[in-house]
Amino acid sequence: MTTPGSGYDIEGIKKKALIWTIVGFICGGVIAGVLGLLGYLKADQEPETAQKFTKWAMIVTIIVVVLYVLFGILYAVLIGVAASSGM
Repeated sequence: MTTPGSGYDIEGIKKKALIWTIVGFICGGVIAGVLGLLGYLKADQEPETAQKFTKWAMIVTIIVVVLYVLFGILYAVLIGVAASSGM
């Protein structure tokens, strides 16, 4: 456990965690939002753990957004194929 004020920018960690909490809940789903929220809540007592939670919230959000884009492209291609085949 890291003691508070041991060289970490606590306000910066909390700001980043809050941003990824909001973006996570909006774009990445519940898991990403909860990870960001855990990062925010842990920032005062355990800044190193908070950074890890925030990093994972960011990674999960990016993966989910990429999957949304891929599924959207796949959907558009399938609709285009179905429309061109006369279905």
